[in-house]
Amino acid sequence: MHQLLQSLKALLLLGVLISSAANANPSIIVLAFELNDMTDLPNAPEELQRIALLSTTFKESLKNQGVNVIPVDTKVQAEIEKHSPTYLYDNVGTAIELNKEMGADYLVIGVALKPTYLFVYPRLIIVDINTQTVVMSNSAQLESSWTDERTTIRTAEKLAQVVKQRLDALHAKN
Repeated sequence: MHQLLQSLKALLLLGVLISSAANANPSIIVLAFELNDMTDLPNAPEELQRIALLSTTFKESLKNQGVNVIPVDTKVQAEIEKHSPTYLYDNVGTAIELNKEMGADYLVIGVALKPTYLFVYPRLIIVDINTQTVVMSNSAQLESSWTDERTTIRTAEKLAQVVKQRLDALHAKN
């Protein structure tokens, strides 16, 4: 009888573990927003700093909302630095290939388009690594001074919320 109870407990525990693994949140890799500055004076240090704040806040906001964010591999980061800011955004297949061994379910690719001195448009896509399809595209308009960190932070948090909602919807389907 004792052996039977031990076996039942083990089966129950196994069932709980399998169930929790099946319901686990999806994991994502977030490629930082790359600045695509099209102005006459591209890549001003202040603008690069603002985009770094946007990227950092975006990732932290996702983590704070319970999203499983996998760090970007150093090889992938080195590859990003070799190309234009929009390279992986425009070449989703290459982005998937570079990141597929990391074990993530989704890949978030961001680009911060700066067509004029007045605006920055953070754009992002979510790519389903398994199906190799873009499952969401979104953007925002960041209209503020370089020194206005609060607007940058709010924009990053808003974009993270949109990504979280989409991930939740995708996860609910599976």
